[in-house]
Amino acid sequence: MLILTLSDAHIPDRAIDLPLKFKKLLGIPNKISQVVLLGNCTKSYEFLKFVNEISSNVTFVRGEFDNEQLPTTRKNINKQGIPMDTVIKQGDFKIGCCSGYTVVPKNDPLSLLALARQLDVDILLWGGTHNVEAYTLEGKFFVNPGSCTGAFNTDWPILGQEEPARTKASPSPKDGGDEQDKSNEQTGRNEPADNREEDGNNSSENVAQSDSFADKTSEDGSQKKNQDASGKIDLEKVNDEDEDEHEDENEELDIPDLELDGSNDPSFCLFDIQGSTCALYIYIYVDGEVKVDKVVYKKSN
Repeated sequence: MLILTLSDAHIPDRAIDLPLKFKKLLGIPNKISQVVLLGNCTKSYEFLKFVNEISSNVTFVRGEFDNEQLPTTRKNINKQGIPMDTVIKQGDFKIGCCSGYTVVPKNDPLSLLALARQLDVDILLWGGTHNVEAYTLEGKFFVNPGSCTGAFNTDWPILGQEEPARTKASPSPKDGGDEQDKSNEQTGRNEPADNREEDGNNSSENVAQSDSFADKTSEDGSQKKNQDASGKIDLEKVNDEDEDEHEDENEELDIPDLELDGSNDPSFCLFDIQGSTCALYIYIYVDGEVKVDKVVYKKSN
């Protein structure tokens, strides 16, 4: 018995349609007995029509961008609600279906294991991450078919933790910071209070004047450096200095060699269940070609 699992189509919001080679593979009638949609697949009537042509037995699970009810036509007025999760039975397996946004923390193996125990299932299917995953944990089989259209994901990719940038600390006692403070306190105690106030005001005024004078002189000096013999500013030198500053800033950023636009490879999963044996076929569309991987899972007694 063949079970097709599709997830995160996001048609027409983030994708136009399934890849053409996927539609050719899945367009053979009376081959697949059941289709499972794991969320974010109910916005396009054409997509749902194509899924019903594959198999009339369709199981829906609501995603974070799905409506609470399936879209209807004039002929079919009865509205069908979409559950948050459901359980189906094929062969000797109980299969749980859910969307990934209901799992907290998202895509956490222990949280998925807790949900599988709560639903009392042997296989748990979930979506929402747009990435293909298949692994076993404590005798249970967990499968994520990814996005069938390769729609982009709004989740920021996890690139690994980086050490925070170090800032310059204040002078330590070894550097003589405390000794300077102590010497300043001692000299301040020896002077009268009135003289210290007058000296403080005069010193603050002198410091302000010196700072303003230093700024003017620095500006004048930079302009003189950028001026040529005719008295005009040399724009090439100014641009070179700006480029050097931008290069220094860019050197501090370490951008890894991967795309950060959230794009993914289209993929879906096909289950072939015979008794207590489940053969999983993972189809991935990469560089215009369809690649297939096989994983076998047997139920332990």
